[in-house]
Amino acid sequence: MELKAGQKQGYDWKETGRAIGFYRRSLHLSMDELAKKMGAVVSTISFWERGIKEPKISSLVATAEALGVSEMDLLHPSEEVKKWANMYLQEP
Repeated sequence: MELKAGQKQGYDWKETGRAIGFYRRSLHLSMDELAKKMGAVVSTISFWERGIKEPKISSLVATAEALGVSEMDLLHPSEEVKKWANMYLQEP
C-alpha cells in the first residue's frame, strides 16, 4: 500500500488536523496563541492543520488539553465537527 501525504497505515491525519483547526477557531485562538499555550511553534500547528505532518501522541494529548477536548475528539471527530471543519476550509 502506497502512503500519501497525511496518511499513515490507512489513517487519514487530515481529519485530525481539520479537527484541531476547527476547535482552535471555535475558541477564537490564532495558531500562534495555540502554539504558545502548548509550548510549540506556529509552523507545527500549521503542518498539523493542513495534514502535512501528524502530531506525536504526547503532542496530541497537549493539543487536546489546550483545546479543552479529548484526544478521541481529535482522532475521531464527529460528523458535525467534520462538516464545520470543511466549511472553514472553504473560507477565502
